[in-house]
Amino acid sequence: MNTVWRPQMHKLTFILLLLSSNLSYANQLIVEAFYDKNTRLINVHLAERVSLLTTYDLSAPDRFNEKLSKGLSSDPLIAQKQAKERILAQGNEIQSQLISAYEGSLKAMQYEITKLPAVVFNNGQQVIYGESDVNKAIKIYYGKVGK
Repeated sequence: MNTVWRPQMHKLTFILLLLSSNLSYANQLIVEAFYDKNTRLINVHLAERVSLLTTYDLSAPDRFNEKLSKGLSSDPLIAQKQAKERILAQGNEIQSQLISAYEGSLKAMQYEITKLPAVVFNNGQQVIYGESDVNKAIKIYYGKVGK
């Protein structure tokens, strides 16, 4: 039996799959954990099993700047020219690195994070400070610690 290509049927199937995948995420807990070079997150893999987890290293901008400025001249005019050349040579890659490095800092400002580590739930609905165990922070969020 020959299969007939039916674009409408495939489009409908795709839309249904897309909708069902979005619905499965609609009820999932969104967790964003913030840390820096002086803090360390633990049990991240456990937290990923029960939530949509994103981690942000707030020391990433410093590392990005160190990497970008490594080996530049001590003369400001020459260093500026060298930096421009590096940026042009790396093109879109450096733009992507820049966005990635500063994304956490922007989110932290949005949520008005005051100390680290910080675990944010559902786009700022609640913040738990001082808990580096992300899985434990989720339990605290759900009120399950010590019960």
